[in-house]
Amino acid sequence: MHTFKIKNNRLGHVIILVAVLFLMGVTFWAFFLKEEPVEFKGGGIIIALIIGGIGGVVLFMSLRAIILNPDVLVINEKGFEYNPGGISSGFMEWRNVAEIKFTEVRTQQGQLPGPIWEKVLAIKFKDPSIYAHQYNPLLRGLMHINKNMYDADMFFHLSSFGNQVDEVYELMMRYWNASKTSL
Repeated sequence: MHTFKIKNNRLGHVIILVAVLFLMGVTFWAFFLKEEPVEFKGGGIIIALIIGGIGGVVLFMSLRAIILNPDVLVINEKGFEYNPGGISSGFMEWRNVAEIKFTEVRTQQGQLPGPIWEKVLAIKFKDPSIYAHQYNPLLRGLMHINKNMYDADMFFHLSSFGNQVDEVYELMMRYWNASKTSL
């Protein structure tokens, strides 16, 4: 069985790691090393705790992605697994796919003012309840929202595939069409 894989982009995680370490370092300097450190009163302690807590989680996730270098996407003749940002979809079988299409979804991107439309690859399942037990609880809620807003159960961000978007789409369509004839 031929398996197609797209690996995680380590450079992106290294950039995130450096940015978070810088932010945490500045916070540490401001509260402990500066000649006149920020006092741990009211908002100062809350800001330090938030930066430390969120920074610690982001550091853990980035280091994990850099060291383990997980697959973002795995496709074979039986199905696929999508694992963006360390949250796996679980293994999805082609025979349960009802539709594969490109669509646009509203997203909020960084410093751009207001929402923008992002082109994504959308998957609609014949019976999404088959996979409900294997979804991460966070992913379960997102899939319910996706279904109601865009008539799709799962979205693939095209940026996850780098310059292999066309190859991924063609491979998905080939395996999905083959699964329809083998039923």
